Amino acid sequence: MVSQSGTSQNFTHSKNQNLIPNPSFEETNAAVKRLDMEMQNFGIMKDWKPAINTPDAYHPDLELIRFIHKSPNFLKQFGAQEPRTGEGKVGMYIAGGTYKEGVTAKLKRPLSAGKYYYFHMYVSLGEGISNSCTSSIGTYFSARSPKITGTSKLPLHIESSKMVCDTKEWVKVCGVYRAKGTEKYLSLGYFSDGPKGKSVKGGGFDTAYYFIDDVLLMEMRDTKNLSSSQVCDMALDFSPVEFLIGESEAYTEIKKALDSYIQYVKIFKVTSVKISGHADDAGTAFENEIMSAMRAINVKQYFVEQGIDESIIEVIAAGNTEPVVTKGSNLDPESNNRVEIKIE
Repeated sequence: MVSQSGTSQNFTHSKNQNLIPNPSFEETNAAVKRLDMEMQNFGIMKDWKPAINTPDAYHPDLELIRFIHKSPNFLKQFGAQEPRTGEGKVGMYIAGGTYKEGVTAKLKRPLSAGKYYYFHMYVSLGEGISNSCTSSIGTYFSARSPKITGTSKLPLHIESSKMVCDTKEWVKVCGVYRAKGTEKYLSLGYFSDGPKGKSVKGGGFDTAYYFIDDVLLMEMRDTKNLSSSQVCDMALDFSPVEFLIGESEAYTEIKKALDSYIQYVKIFKVTSVKISGHADDAGTAFENEIMSAMRAINVKQYFVEQGIDESIIEVIAAGNTEPVVTKGSNLDPESNNRVEIKIE
């Protein structure tokens, strides 16, 4: 039996390679001192600007701004979803005609011609005001900051493959994009006519308000003939791989858990993989160090067997020096028998 703990590892690699500035809407503009009204609060959001109409910023720093006009309950009407990560998120209407909204950011660097890029963002339908839901939500790439109007007919380069009607959870909108080489800007929303939607509260399809968080855009090394859906199904939130007490062999269940890491390393431009073995405190310090080393070495061997360049892999034997479960805890002490993989 093998399991993965609930403590996910945030890869330095994906953070460094992400071409989206302020991807989870955590950073705000310190220079913003005063806004005309709370209904036009998006000026607080660093690196992003409205693509069309008046999208909404959700962030604790809004409390620090001295608004000329303030409607305390304005943002509350859209829904109570917590941000997927951190404290920030944005909200916008996805609909045809004059009511659609969107946001735009300049990429950290232009896209390279012919290269493939992985994109995802997480969305959640605002239950407070929405009577409809849609699949017409995604991203549009452009060479210049787009001039989008209510009559624009700009096709999305990546959009949801299914209706996004969940008001409780965050849903990943994902895809792969082949760049022309002129793209410098990314816009989120929907910028054409006739979005594909359905009513969820009766009546017509006319009001679909979405929250957005955690936007990611990364260059891919090699698609290996994978389809977009296969890439989007790839795990990106990894957890330490747990071993049974006294076990160090990378048996079938362990290998299955490692396959997601290996797929990630193959597809994206990874230059460093750190494999750290850990053990509980059942033996002496020396015995625990040996056990942790054997676990890490066996994991490394499987990586190499699967085609990962051995020169980018570093093995660390941590013994029992870095427990995630300590004595007196109500958690299972076996979770210290693990391997952590850090991709940088």
